[in-house]
Amino acid sequence: MAIGNYLKFNNTIFPNPVSATMTSKTLENVQVSEAGSDLVVMVRPSKKAWSLSFNLTSRTKDILKALCLEESVTMSYMGTNYTVRVRDYNERLIPNSEWIARTDGLFECSVKVTEY
Repeated sequence: MAIGNYLKFNNTIFPNPVSATMTSKTLENVQVSEAGSDLVVMVRPSKKAWSLSFNLTSRTKDILKALCLEESVTMSYMGTNYTVRVRDYNERLIPNSEWIARTDGLFECSVKVTEY
């Protein structure tokens, strides 16, 4: 059974990623007391970041590239909404894909997405 499309950026549906890696990091401020004990203040539990790779048409590639210029983006991923920033855009033209009709080629694209 196919899971269908489960990724949107600002209500634009994207194809399912070819590769999706999620990391979760707890942010803390750590100070050391005079006695040498760690004094830990948890700032934020479970801040998420994703590395996503896609196979995209030239049109969808341009949309993804433009998202990297926005300060924040709403991402709906697997049924959960996040406010994120999209950065570190990379693209690679898939060889001979420029001959496909109605597109300027197919591209392997990747981005890093970080939760605010």
